[in-house]
Amino acid sequence: RNPHTGSTFLLAALPASLLLLQWYEPLQKFLLLKNFSSPLPSPAGMLEPLVLDGKELPQVCVGAEGPEGPGCRVLFHVLPLEAGLTPDILIPPEGFPGSAQQVIQVDRDTVLVCFDRCVRIVNLLGEPTATLAPVLTFDFPIETVVCLQDSVLAFWSHGMQGRSLDTNEVTQEITDETRIFRVLGAHR
Repeated sequence: RNPHTGSTFLLAALPASLLLLQWYEPLQKFLLLKNFSSPLPSPAGMLEPLVLDGKELPQVCVGAEGPEGPGCRVLFHVLPLEAGLTPDILIPPEGFPGSAQQVIQVDRDTVLVCFDRCVRIVNLLGEPTATLAPVLTFDFPIETVVCLQDSVLAFWSHGMQGRSLDTNEVTQEITDETRIFRVLGAHR
């Protein structure tokens, strides 16, 4: 959802194209806005929309990289949809798009970037935010994260842990090493 305009977008990756759809309220459905015909890498990997102020269409984040610790910038690898896509821009060079597992834009200028054992909280330039904890650290390999209003839930195979966005303190935790948990409705 574009917080600047109120528009809601949906990205769909097909083997030979990337579709951008926009919610049309009078018909109560998504309508095709653009079809970018170009072969996508298989598997498609990360495709997360990032909405920038002043841009009508979202950019598509295909990866992010940076150190897991605080203080350093995160580098986002994005496809600018307004410029159109070409086959060479869709397939990043070797070594890219980076080590981030998940990228989630939570408001106008705040992005959660999930790495193996931490979640970095940065702005759209990849710099740490001034108002939130710069890094949420976990002692298990993160499979997926869910952002709540004031915390992040990180899920792993034997449970989950919630951490405060402000203080990085544990807010809730479930661990049972005798069971395997799966998150329904997750990105993967």
